[in-house]
Amino acid sequence: MIKLYRFMTGVGMCLAWGHALAQNVGPAEPVVAFPIYNAAQAMQGLHQHTLLPRAQAFADAAQALTRQTTAYCAGPAGGDGALQAVRQQWHGSLQAWERLSSVATGAVLERRSQRQIDFWPVRPALIERAMARAPQGEKAMELVGTPAKGLPALEWLLWTRPAAPDTPACAFAQEVARDVEREALALVQAEARIAAKDWDDDAEASRKGMAEWINQWLGGLESLRWAQMEKPLKAAPAGERPAYARLASRGDAASWQTQWKTLREHAGVTPDQRRAPPRPGQALAPIEAILMGQGKLELSAKWSTALAQADQAMAAVDPARAATVLSASTALKSLSLLFQNEVASSLDIPLGFSSADGD
Repeated sequence: MIKLYRFMTGVGMCLAWGHALAQNVGPAEPVVAFPIYNAAQAMQGLHQHTLLPRAQAFADAAQALTRQTTAYCAGPAGGDGALQAVRQQWHGSLQAWERLSSVATGAVLERRSQRQIDFWPVRPALIERAMARAPQGEKAMELVGTPAKGLPALEWLLWTRPAAPDTPACAFAQEVARDVEREALALVQAEARIAAKDWDDDAEASRKGMAEWINQWLGGLESLRWAQMEKPLKAAPAGERPAYARLASRGDAASWQTQWKTLREHAGVTPDQRRAPPRPGQALAPIEAILMGQGKLELSAKWSTALAQADQAMAAVDPARAATVLSASTALKSLSLLFQNEVASSLDIPLGFSSADGD
């Protein structure tokens, strides 16, 4: 049985923080005391104060997407304004989803929601076959394969081959939107149950949850770096635009930034948090805060520098400019290696992959 780090409770004083920060690229900050976040506090802050609100935000966005899609499909043909409204809501729903799922732990992992909501690449032939069957309702949509459902399928129906109102394609688009909404609501219920756990009363569950979170953070980073950025770029024939995940909607730049911002929130402290550390169990305790609380100041400063370098590369990334994508991928790879070689081992968290890590 794998050994997991037993996080101690108490308060760890960052006595050498001023010296460590002097080695960093950021501005000088006052010395502060960081608590030693135990696993139960880390899980409470993660689930109650981060994942549950984001699951609810995604459910709200998914419900709005269903309403917009229904209104568009019931409207007159040639309603460009209505189509643009659906597309805009699709982008908003995607961002809400990525804020929840970029670190796919908790209910997202438990329910394997990435397959249901964000299977990529989309399979146009399966979408057309599903449209021909004209499924109606939850039971019928259960028989539709995941490559023909979810947000990528709806993207195809809104951009690649826009579904006109009062057509079988638009009827299917409504069913796809409703299917996403059902999964979003189920995620809220599942995450509410997880968040309500008495983490202090179940040390084993807290330790396992901590290990899952750490591993899924790495999985999210690698998904962004390799699967969504570098791999499509390297696989593209010369002179052709890479087949990025959000190519049809031209939403890749925004998608990458949302994913990185989410990963960054889990990984590093903000300037405000350096002055006022997250309260144990009352907010997300980023990985950097945990390192600082344990007094691992040299490593936390090294981690902060790597995050800043990734910030700089990601700020300049442009899907239309291959060099910027490769530069960003290189910075994220360096961050990934530091995480695997030093950060995870410092926390005594074993790294591995589960059958539900995603696709």
